[in-house]
Formats: sequence, C-alpha cells, structure tokens
Amino acid sequence: MTSPLFRPVALGIYILFFTVGVVGALVLPTLSVFFAKEIGVRPLLVGIPFAGIALTSIAYNQWIGHWSDQLADRRPLVAGFCFVGMFSCAIFALSRNYWLVAATAVFLFSLSMVSFSQMLAYSLDYAEQNISVERIPLFNAIVRTQIAFAWVAGPPSGFILASYFGFTLTYGIAAVLFALVGLLSVKLLPRLTRQINPLGSQHPPSNESVLLAQTQTLTPHVKRSLLFCLIAFSLMWGANNAYLISLPLHLNDNLNIDTQWSGWIMGTTALLEVPFMLMAGYLAARISLIRMILFAGVAALCLYAGVFFADILWQFFALQIFNAIFIGVLAGLGVSVIQDLLPGRSGSASALYTNTTHMGNLLSSLLVGVVADIFGYQSIFLVNLILIALAIGAFSLVKSKRELATVSTEAG
Repeated sequence: MTSPLFRPVALGIYILFFTVGVVGALVLPTLSVFFAKEIGVRPLLVGIPFAGIALTSIAYNQWIGHWSDQLADRRPLVAGFCFVGMFSCAIFALSRNYWLVAATAVFLFSLSMVSFSQMLAYSLDYAEQNISVERIPLFNAIVRTQIAFAWVAGPPSGFILASYFGFTLTYGIAAVLFALVGLLSVKLLPRLTRQINPLGSQHPPSNESVLLAQTQTLTPHVKRSLLFCLIAFSLMWGANNAYLISLPLHLNDNLNIDTQWSGWIMGTTALLEVPFMLMAGYLAARISLIRMILFAGVAALCLYAGVFFADILWQFFALQIFNAIFIGVLAGLGVSVIQDLLPGRSGSASALYTNTTHMGNLLSSLLVGVVADIFGYQSIFLVNLILIALAIGAFSLVKSKRELATVSTEAG
C-alpha cells in the first residue's frame, strides 16, 4: 500500500508548492533591486512597500485563515488568489511608476500571497486526515523542501533574467507561473472531505484534540506558549527577510560584487537546506521540536556575525551552511510547532504561522528603511544578531504539548 507521504494527493501538493516557490524565488529577492535600481528610489522608499505588504498580508491572512476553516473546500481560494498574483506581476512587468507599483505590491501582491497559506492549510488538512501524528512533521518538512528546491534555481534565474533581459520578462514569467498554479490547484488536488465541528476542526476531533482545545479555554498556558512562539518566529523571519533585502545591495554598494552573485548565494542556501529540512522532519519524532528550533537560532547567530565581517565572495558562500541550518529547521518544523499547539485548526494554524513571516517582513522593512538609510546596509546584519538573540530568549519560554498536558493535569 502506498504511503500517505507519496499518494497522488501528496504528490500534487508537492508540485504546487514547488511551482509557487519558483514564483516567490523570482519576485521576492529581486524586488528590492527593482525598486532601488530600476525605479531608482532611496532605501526609505524601498522599505515602505515591504512594510505595507507585511501589514496587509497580516490582515488578509488572519481574517481569511479563520474564515476558511468554515469552508468545505479551500481550492477556489487558492486559485482565486493566484490569479490576483498574476495580475500583480503583470503590473510589475509593465509599470515603472513607483506609486502604482508600490500600491500594487501592498494591496494586490500581498493578497495573492494568501494562496500560499491556503495551500499550507490544505496540506495540513490532508496530513491530519491521512498521516499518523508522529509522521506529520516529516510530511511538513517534505512540503517545505519543495520551496527550497524552487529557491535553488529561482534567485539565480531571477537575477540573471533581470540583468540580461530586464524586469519585464522576469515578472512576466512570474505572472504566467501564478496562473499555472491557480489552474493546477483545481486539477491536481481533489476536494477533501471536511466536516466542521464546534471546536473549529475540519473533521471529528480526537480525544487529545478536545483535551487541548479545552485546555486553551480553561488555562492561559497554551496561549502563553503560542504567544512566545509567534514572537520568536516573527523575529527570526524578520532577520531572514532583512538579510534577503539587504544582501544584494550590500554586495553591490559596499563590496562592488555584482548583484547576480546574490542569486547564486541564495540558490546555494536553498540547495543546502533540503537535507536539513528532511533531517529535521525525521528527527522530530525523536528530538524536541523546541530544542531543534533553538539550535536553528544559534546557527543564525553564526550566520549574521559572519556576514557582517565577510568581505570576499567565497566567504558568503561558506556561511550559507549556517543559513541552511537556520532556515531548513525553521521552515521545516515551524508550522509543526504551531500545529502541535492548535490541533484540528489547520486554517488558523497556517494563518498564524504565515503571519509570523509577515510580521517579520514588517519589522525588517522598517529596519531596512530606517537603519540602512542612516547607517548603510551592512549595519542590518548587526541588528539581525539582536533580533535572533531576542527570538532565542522568547522561544525558550515555549512549552511543548506534553509539558502543557502535564501543567493542565497538575492544575486539575
């Protein structure tokens, strides 16, 4: 009998995550260069659209994520938001008016990114219905490796296309890929049987799910752990996004290294991430998720300290081993931590997790816009060290589901 990890539905999920990952890898790393070099604005104006994207994405995700848990089928949402993304990228390709492009990024492109959280929610629905609890972190890790595979070739391709053929072709390709994801989401993914119950779950809850949901209502312990978890993830993703925005411009402005190399550096990271994601998913049944995320934070400290002092191209490539550990573990297991705290609420869990990336984007956009405008792009990596240190402190206060169950029992 075929494993649930490799059934046709799972394979369809992997294909869609890979394709949407390619879109993100073409657009997101090049967007800061697009604003700074193609449109020609100062760092403060580069940061404003990223901050706006983060704010609207948080609002879209939180409302739509909660509302989507009441729907019987998520696929129309995925398709619809992908077509919004197609329209957004078409405007990026054709316009060089800063305010039009910025408004499109803030109000439309951010809406299209909800397609990712809804795909993630669909994958969580599938996992909860078809995969044993101890294997769900491995499934989530495999899903996230598709994004990593997409980023192996995506950033180099994006920077090469932008450098030699222009941003019109680059974002035109992204628009076509968005449309493709929208069409394939209906063709490759079947409708899942989802039943709504009073706890907000998509299917009849297990005794463990009921117990934890009741614990969330009766005690503050789960909410407290969830809050520290969201703070920590937001800080970590903020540091990562500030790195992605600043690295191409730091290499070009401060070290006279062509921005194309940024794409190859990011692609190297993505390639190295894959084994760490899969390893993290495999070890999740044996090692505490919390300990593994804390280990990823230590790797991030090594990364940003190294990037601040690096001044030769090969050093940036060598440092990507730490970046791969950081993002591989964080991206591979982060949603599992929140899912563990919110069983049976896949839409809410995916929205909360995705919103940590948007909160991080908001934080990083403000940092890049203000700090880089005053002190330069290299200073961002010092700020990242502070963010990661705070994240480690916050995440050390998160309790696992087993610890929460113990606290609940003692309180009872």
